[in-house]
Amino acid sequence: MVAGGSAAVVGGAVMKPWPLLLVVLAATASAASAADQLLSGDRLVLSTRRLDVVSRDAGITLGRGKDSADDPVLHGGTLRVLSIEGDVFDRTYALPPKGWRYLRQKRAVVGYALHGPAPIGTLLVRTGKLVRITGVGARLGHTLGRNPAPVRVILTLGQQQYCLSFGGTTTFKTGVRYLAANAPAPDVCPLPYGNDAAWLCRPGMASNQCFVNSLEATVVHPDLSTTVEPETGSEDHPDDCFYVYPTVDLSGTPGNHADVTDPGYVSLTLDPLLSQAARFNTLCRIFAPHYRQVTFGTFTQPNSAQFLDLAYRDVLDAWRLYLKNDNVGRNVVIMGHSQGTFMTTRLIQEEVDSSPDLRGRLIVALLIGGSVTVPQGAVVGGSFQNVPLCQTVAQTGCVIAYRSYAAGFAPANGSNAIGGASMDTACTNPAALGGAGVFSKTYFPTHTNQAAFQIAQNPGIPTAFVEFPQFYAGACVKDDTGHSYLEVSVSPLPNDQRTNPIPFNNLVLSPSILGTHILDYNWTIGDLLALVAAKEAALR
Repeated sequence: MVAGGSAAVVGGAVMKPWPLLLVVLAATASAASAADQLLSGDRLVLSTRRLDVVSRDAGITLGRGKDSADDPVLHGGTLRVLSIEGDVFDRTYALPPKGWRYLRQKRAVVGYALHGPAPIGTLLVRTGKLVRITGVGARLGHTLGRNPAPVRVILTLGQQQYCLSFGGTTTFKTGVRYLAANAPAPDVCPLPYGNDAAWLCRPGMASNQCFVNSLEATVVHPDLSTTVEPETGSEDHPDDCFYVYPTVDLSGTPGNHADVTDPGYVSLTLDPLLSQAARFNTLCRIFAPHYRQVTFGTFTQPNSAQFLDLAYRDVLDAWRLYLKNDNVGRNVVIMGHSQGTFMTTRLIQEEVDSSPDLRGRLIVALLIGGSVTVPQGAVVGGSFQNVPLCQTVAQTGCVIAYRSYAAGFAPANGSNAIGGASMDTACTNPAALGGAGVFSKTYFPTHTNQAAFQIAQNPGIPTAFVEFPQFYAGACVKDDTGHSYLEVSVSPLPNDQRTNPIPFNNLVLSPSILGTHILDYNWTIGDLLALVAAKEAALR
């Protein structure tokens, strides 16, 4: 059997990876950065019926030029105007091939020009000199109820992107006008969260990865008999789940994984998605955005914060656009693992913790395998000032957080020590909230796309998952530094003939690194599902 489903990296914790483990995990290479053109901006004018954009960046090019995949005369383009501040807007305007023409100088093509129908009336791109865009009319989609700074502008011609960000020196009059000038070039183009390609799961997608992959499980009973448990989820639920996946780019090269649409990368994200989030499709509509996560090798670097900031900006974009366009007042579960928990922890700190409205709609936060802290002996404070650790089954607006290690393999070399002696690593045992600590259902995948996490062979289970009901148990205990962790033990029923398929002594599960981190969700998924169902009911 194969076990795994998430990368053994915890965002925010100090990593001390062994050289041998880095060799084992170096199977995934970080994708090369796309050739986006990041331009400085001279001027942006937004009014309720007008858009003007000017850039005189000397680095402007025509990409691969005439007759290429970047030629708008052949392929057209789009203009996207985006703000996640103020009233939040994200509007994309089509720029079809009809209306485009070449600009020539001494017979050479030096630019493109568009004279099209409203709302984008004129557009000019000239190599080394100018991008100018003008739009007019009531069909412009920006709103000026509150200050939108910064406003990002993304011009796509064929496959070439030109990106600007207008913040900094600005003037704003509510409902009238937003002006920005002398904007430096952004460091990256935003991901297109209006497109399916930027999501693993989102209701209405043509290929929603929470549904197109099998979640069927072979249940192994104490007498070794088996049955098949089908999975029947739905996109039609009154509540939502917003999930951020863990590190899957295990490259040792520091930086961000740029191409989230690369099929190899997407296949690796399916491991944690299916083990951790997809099974919640029986309880909520699942929103699982891609983001330009940091690579495994980034966490040991002194400048890791700048790369984590970029990754977080993607998650924040996805969250605020989700709230604007999809949430419309629904209650929500926020969930993540490892680097995904770093992202969702920061998201709750900055967006939810100080908002009575969002706290009131927070069903629960599943912040598993991360760096959530509380003062020793307390349930709130540390990471959050207003969102406590969950203490009861029906309690809402609270956090379930833990890091798991196998019994007999307690954290070593300070691998679980977070926040100093006065702070504790948060530990909420999902099974103990509703019982005596025995996990109701533990699911292991029978295949992982990440070869490094294939820690046991499949003995012939035909389904995507194998399920062990009431075979493992957990307890929150202290390590030798006084920090809490979820100790996972084998706890068979009387006359139970099953044996533990997980080799606790496997290098990937080393307690000197992160213990059974890659199985954090797998142990308790049955109990997490039951808790979310109970908390959803409590908020209705």
